[in-house]
Amino acid sequence: MPDGQKKDPKQHNGQTFPIYSLLVGIYPVLALAAFNISQIDLSTTYRSLLLSAALALLLFGLLRLLLRDWSRAAFLSLLLLVLFYSYGHVYNLIKTTTVFGFAIGRHRLLAPFWAVLAGLAVWISTRKSISFSRLTTGLNIVTALLLILPVFQITTYELANRHLHSPTVSASAAAAPSSAHSPSPDIYYIILDAYMRSDNLQVVYNYDNSAFIKALTQRGFYVATCSQSNYAYTQPSLASSLNMDYLDKLSVTSDAQADPLLQENAVRLFLKAHGYTDVAFETGWSWSQWENADVYYRYHPNGYLLNAFETLYLQTTLVRIALDRSESSEITTDGAIHHNLIIANLGILKNLPKSVQGPKFVFAHLVIPHLPFVFGPNGEFVTYQMRNPDYLDGYRNNVTFISKQILQVVDRILADSTTPPIIVIQGDHGAPHYLTHEQRLTILNAYYLPGEESRLYPTITPVNTFRIILDAYFGQDYPLLPDVSRYSPIDNQYSYELIPNPCGK
Repeated sequence: MPDGQKKDPKQHNGQTFPIYSLLVGIYPVLALAAFNISQIDLSTTYRSLLLSAALALLLFGLLRLLLRDWSRAAFLSLLLLVLFYSYGHVYNLIKTTTVFGFAIGRHRLLAPFWAVLAGLAVWISTRKSISFSRLTTGLNIVTALLLILPVFQITTYELANRHLHSPTVSASAAAAPSSAHSPSPDIYYIILDAYMRSDNLQVVYNYDNSAFIKALTQRGFYVATCSQSNYAYTQPSLASSLNMDYLDKLSVTSDAQADPLLQENAVRLFLKAHGYTDVAFETGWSWSQWENADVYYRYHPNGYLLNAFETLYLQTTLVRIALDRSESSEITTDGAIHHNLIIANLGILKNLPKSVQGPKFVFAHLVIPHLPFVFGPNGEFVTYQMRNPDYLDGYRNNVTFISKQILQVVDRILADSTTPPIIVIQGDHGAPHYLTHEQRLTILNAYYLPGEESRLYPTITPVNTFRIILDAYFGQDYPLLPDVSRYSPIDNQYSYELIPNPCGK
């Protein structure tokens, strides 16, 4: 180029490459993953991350061809991606907002406004009077800095989960060879998430599950008629029951401290030291998935189905419009994956006596009758609106279906086990809809303990479940703890209020 000739501003040569137009495409995925990192399996984000990066690259490339200017294409990509990824967030923020009695949180209002903003973005980005190349370095730095926080949060969480808390049972106690029963029985610990106690099912949901309770007792189960959970939410509840102690004694004050104790817990380590094979399942919640179990059943959904993270992610974007219009679709809802996951895990449970040689410790956390309510009474895929009475019907139908299925699971386990097994079927907390704090804590709590039923009592809570089992079947000496229930609000789950148990009084 001759001296003194000005460089064509449309040319990229010699300019800083606008990497920000690509980084802004992956930021929403990383930010959402970081915010929910304790609730997800990181692998569920990979497809979203890849597709988002591809979308940003494709958009940038197309705009570069149209505008013939790197910096303008990058800036317009930035604006359009911000609009695309912010739509769902803004919709969630205003969907219940009214102005002078008029609801403004509607797609028919917000979508046209977003179209106007997109047009404005195009108009600004094509103004010849504005030089966008000067913004490139600053925007590159800003977007790179934005990525630091979510990457740091994800990395520190993943690294922390590799260094799990020490077990609460000492090595010497775990290795104690004493056993009161020989051969060692298989142990099934089946958690039915949010399965409420019978009396409160009747009061709150007008639902009678007495036939299910009777069927369990006819099969030899002891059903604790006055049982409450120790805590009001899954993570603290299971961390307590699987470590046979209360969280204050375990120095647990957050999910970050509870989650490792759900993985390498005292019961699991004790039984492994006694030669047990541990068996676990994918649950949809990373903290209750023992992926390093001796036998781990990972669910592989059909490729066309969206996983829970992908659906959550798309709900924050402009795709929210299409998702809301196809709410009951088996393709576009994570409910379909949840439905099929539960069906698959139930099928595996029925076959475990024959498919995995004992002795084995089976931990099956089934997220049912908990949300999402995707089961009809016969197991058909359905969806329910989050309002009464539809919401109540959803829970009732989930209870109906899982009650039938659990009886089938029990029958198969009992029929196919060469040694009478131990089976515990337990709610981790009560139903999502309740009238009093005490009702939130009431749970189904059923035990099949051959020859040891006399150790059980109506008000037993989960913290004493394995204290009884290890004493009765392994000759240990764990004194029973006081059966205490603690309620906490959902936004502060480790700040407790003691709830007395009025049942039977």
